Amino acid sequence: MRDQSHLEQIDRWAEYVKTHPNEWKIKLKPFIDSQIIIAQRFYKNLNKTKKGQDILKRIVDSKVSSINGII
Repeated sequence: MRDQSHLEQIDRWAEYVKTHPNEWKIKLKPFIDSQIIIAQRFYKNLNKTKKGQDILKRIVDSKVSSINGII
């Protein structure tokens, strides 16, 4: 379980988001954008091999079946 300082940090962040509705988005956007770029690069490289393509197909198939289970 997480310690008390982690929970306090979550509380501080929640308060910041509430009191600075536009500023927090500007601060977080570069981080989120970089995570998306890294993920896209990873999937592109994974798709270059047959084994990687098989892994990606299994991921996609599992997501599709999960979505179909919801619908």
